[in-house]
Amino acid sequence: MRAMLFGLMLAPTAALAEPIETQKIITAATGDWNGDGATDLAMIVETEPSEPMDIHFFLRDREHNFLRPAGIVREQITGEWNGYDRPGYEASDTEPELTALPNGSIKLYLPAMPVGSKRTNQTLTLAYRNDAFIVAGFAYDYHDYLEHNVASDCNYNVLTGKGESSRKRPDGTTEQKIVSVEGKIIPFAEWNPGTGFSACGE
Repeated sequence: MRAMLFGLMLAPTAALAEPIETQKIITAATGDWNGDGATDLAMIVETEPSEPMDIHFFLRDREHNFLRPAGIVREQITGEWNGYDRPGYEASDTEPELTALPNGSIKLYLPAMPVGSKRTNQTLTLAYRNDAFIVAGFAYDYHDYLEHNVASDCNYNVLTGKGESSRKRPDGTTEQKIVSVEGKIIPFAEWNPGTGFSACGE
């Protein structure tokens, strides 16, 4: 990773990214975001402890073989990383995760903060369209660990507005519902989780 960042510094001046402290990189993933056959990069970078994190995107310039900055989405990623600047802490279980999907999209998993009994994990699918990273999919799973049979989940395609949700009933059975709302194209920088929960009927 350090070598990769050093490579970025050797890129032409017009394509330089802002400086990044390597110890603040929480996680990263490589894949072909724009479908040109070259390997691109996305990485989550800590801002301040307990504050929302940033995600940095890079696209590889195939002609000159360097990673070109393709945008920074600020403070859209929740989580907590107990790391280098907090002596005495060990690794947290609420670190966000990035996974490259076979179709070139990015899976962004946002685990629930370990506070209280009600926990909601979220998953976003990010896709590169028209020179921007957009939210193509939203999913969540909710559990109340102090209440019996209090749980729900939803998975829907933001672009088409179609999906499905489920909710446990007090008797232990599950109620299934179809999600059908207006499809939208929402840049990740403008994403509001309320959009997803609203579509899922929450």
